[in-house]
Parts: sequence; structure tokens; C-alpha cells
Amino acid sequence: MYNISSKLFCKTLELGNFKYWVEKSLKHPPRTTKPLFPKAYKDKFTIEEFQVMNYSVFTLVPDGIEGNRHIIYFHGGAYIFQGNIMQRKLVEYIATHSQSTISYIDYPLVPENTYRETFEMVRLSYITLLKLHPEDEFMLMGDSAGGGLALAFAQFLLKQNPDIQPLKTVLFSPWLDITMKHPDIKALEDIDKILPLKGLVEIGEKYAGGDNPQHYLLSPIYGEFEKLGETIIFYGTNEILYPDCKKLRDEVVCDNTNFTFYEFPSMPHDWVIFPIIEARQALDIAVEFIKK
Repeated sequence: MYNISSKLFCKTLELGNFKYWVEKSLKHPPRTTKPLFPKAYKDKFTIEEFQVMNYSVFTLVPDGIEGNRHIIYFHGGAYIFQGNIMQRKLVEYIATHSQSTISYIDYPLVPENTYRETFEMVRLSYITLLKLHPEDEFMLMGDSAGGGLALAFAQFLLKQNPDIQPLKTVLFSPWLDITMKHPDIKALEDIDKILPLKGLVEIGEKYAGGDNPQHYLLSPIYGEFEKLGETIIFYGTNEILYPDCKKLRDEVVCDNTNFTFYEFPSMPHDWVIFPIIEARQALDIAVEFIKK
């Protein structure tokens, strides 16, 4: 599974000191006001936009779409970075190949906000989408922090209103526990060439805003899983989030047949957004899951 081109790409991450750039950017996260979806996307999609709490929700409908699948996507970025071009490419690939509508929620970020504002915006966005698309079958999807947010929101809906629970959830390298206290994480700190452990802990504290970081809305690994819809989780063995993904797998796979896990050996964090073969392999599995 781990081919030479992927090895070279991962080596480039190391030689380019990508983790140092991430750690530095966590202290002063860049912000841009450039259009999230440039004009070129309008050649492939019908794009709708509405505002919730002064944040945007973009709905992309592929040309010639058949069916009523509707994915709500939460981008990664440690709850502090805006979505990037690689995540837009992921959205484009999933929407086109699964022939699904995708709504991209540009949710509130730290340090300007905490999880309270994030969840309120996401909640209101979901309710609005249900009203705008009453015939659609909704699914959740997220990568990295967006994966943690997607899972926590699915748990939230199960508690608050199970009648509007999404049918399926797709998670790529999800951030499941913002405390980062799993004893096996430290051993992976040097292996992970993307995520700085200390920086993630600090951002997690800001996201929690003084509340218990082990609350399921912040760390969904502490939530309930029994009655959630079908869920697939992808994770790599070379990321510091691997121990928590594996812990979740060990805890729920025997009790909950709705969860399926895909472990990709030697893959870095959030590899699905990078231009490597293993990314396409994971995305194609996700597409089949969405379509079936």
C-alpha cells in the first residue's frame, strides 16, 4: 500500500519542516477574505450560499446530479485554520464521484471563538439545510478537527433530536480527544511530521473555553456510539491521532456494527487531502460507502 511516490512525499514533509510551519502558524493563524470557491467551480456546480451568525454555508450541487444524497462537510485545521485548497479538492472529488450535493460549513474558529459558538452556528446551519432541502438524505463528513466536529455533532443530534440524525458519517483522521492524554501519543510525536503535540494541546484548551475538555462535544471519544448511523473512520499509523482512533476502534467495533475502520499503514495525518495514491484509495472507499 505504501508506494515510492508516497514515501517521497512524506520525506518532503519532513525535509520541508512542515510541522514547524504548522506550529508557528498556530500562534498567528492566517486569515483570508478570498472567495472560498473561485469562479471555476461554477462551471461544475450550482453553488448556493447563505449566512449563519455572519459565517457562510456553501452548497455545491454537481451538474446533472441524480438522487438526493446530501453531505455536510466540516474542514480540518485544528479548529484554528480556515479551509484550504486541498480540502476544496476533496469536496470536489467526493461530490463529483458520489454524485452528491455537498454543503461546506465555514464554521467559527479559535481564538476568536470557542466550541460554544462553533456548535451553535453548526446547529443553526443544519436546521436551515433541512428546511431548504427537505427531501434530501443527509450525511456528515469531516477531516482532522472537522472529523471530530462531525462525530460530536452526530452525537449531539442523537441526544437532542434523533429524528433528524444523519444517515451516515465519514471521518478522515478525526481529532477525537483534545486532551491528547493517551499514553501512546508521546511515542509518535517525532514520527508525525505534521502535527505538533504541544500546539494541539494549547489550541484544545482555547477551543474548550474553560469547560471540561472531556465533554463529548469537545472530545467525542467520550460520547455515546451505540445508536449512531453508519460510520466509517480512516486513520494513518504515522499520526499522533492514531492511538485515539485505535482506542475508539477497540472500544466500539465489538459492540457497534455500524462502525467500520480503515487503518492505512505509514500514512501521515490527513493524508487524504494530499496528492498521493493512498489518498485516492481512501476517497474511493468513502465514495462507495456514500453511494451504497
